[in-house]
Amino acid sequence: MLLLPDGDACAYFALMPGERYCCQYFMKTLRPTWRYACKVASVRCSPMIKRTFSLPVIFLLFTVAASAQDPLKVAPQAYKLEFENEWVKVMRVHYSPHEKIPAHDHTERAAAYVYLNDGGPVIFKHIGLAYGAVTRPETKAGSFRLYKALKEVHEVEDTSNLPSDFLRVEFKTRMMDEKTLYGRFHRESWPAGENCQKTQFEDDQIRITRLVCAPGKRLDVLEGASGPSLLIALSPARLSVIEPKGKASKLNLGLGQTGWQPAGKLARIEGPGGEPAELLRFEFKTGPVDAPDEKPKAHDHSHE
Repeated sequence: MLLLPDGDACAYFALMPGERYCCQYFMKTLRPTWRYACKVASVRCSPMIKRTFSLPVIFLLFTVAASAQDPLKVAPQAYKLEFENEWVKVMRVHYSPHEKIPAHDHTERAAAYVYLNDGGPVIFKHIGLAYGAVTRPETKAGSFRLYKALKEVHEVEDTSNLPSDFLRVEFKTRMMDEKTLYGRFHRESWPAGENCQKTQFEDDQIRITRLVCAPGKRLDVLEGASGPSLLIALSPARLSVIEPKGKASKLNLGLGQTGWQPAGKLARIEGPGGEPAELLRFEFKTGPVDAPDEKPKAHDHSHE
């Protein structure tokens, strides 16, 4: 039996039934990566190569193409790992004005995008997907957006005179309902001189609370009811994570830096100088799950 891979690849090869099933799986799950690799290389195989292209070679090309599109490797000036553990992965992203980022992919996890500055429009040019280029609108500092799990390959272009700075917060915990992970959330006003804690989003997987500590005060954040928490600074802040017996670890956080509040520990926030300290708290309500066990989701656009 002869099988023609779906996409731009031009390799023909004979397959046994078991090999055919395996190859079809790879074509379905890695097709955007494979099609982009063929596009870049301008692959147009001769009849001889078509006859001699072996299945192990095809799988090797898939592996090379996939690993080569890690954003941390493709564009290290734009993507940097801020924090990662078994619960969450945080990447700090910076697009310079009019910068173009080559094609890369992202893991298939639900994510929050925490915007650190007032950024301009950014174009995401998708590879191997029907909807092609999509423009992300302007962003406001201190806001965040949620989007469901998906996997895609895209190029990026910042079309404005402004840089775009944000955090991509990937949830590595069990998803309960992907339809609830959606929406944009903004800064709100709070009484001057008073502390504030307001939950802006909650479902069965995660709770997101905006924390504001007034100048000259401290804000104690109790341990989560069901799990640990990630704290992200939206302004300079002093964070202390206090053990049950009173021992504390202290951090001075700058814009976009993170702190981890393990389950069973108190977090204490203070504002340096005469300015309030503002943070976002991501409280995890379900446990970690390994990425290979997650079910594939339909392609869609994340609009970073």
